[in-house]
Amino acid sequence: MAKAAIQAKVEPTDMSFLRALHILQNEMIWAIGMAPGGLPAHLMRLRTQLQFAIVEKRRGRQCPRLVKALPNRYAALYLKKNPN
Repeated sequence: MAKAAIQAKVEPTDMSFLRALHILQNEMIWAIGMAPGGLPAHLMRLRTQLQFAIVEKRRGRQCPRLVKALPNRYAALYLKKNPN
């Protein structure tokens, strides 16, 4: 995964581990039937497919972080004391 990140010119932490794992699992299923001589070409193709595991940068906040105000308590009826 680190070599694929270097080839894509991104930091290794910018790649999704789970996406890369799913790509690797899928490729290992197909690699069973491959001839051993085709392994270097297969690894190069795998590195190019790992570029789909790059995570997009998230945009910043539109609103500043604030502590929300507490809601008003519900209206309660109080009984008046009878002086008698």
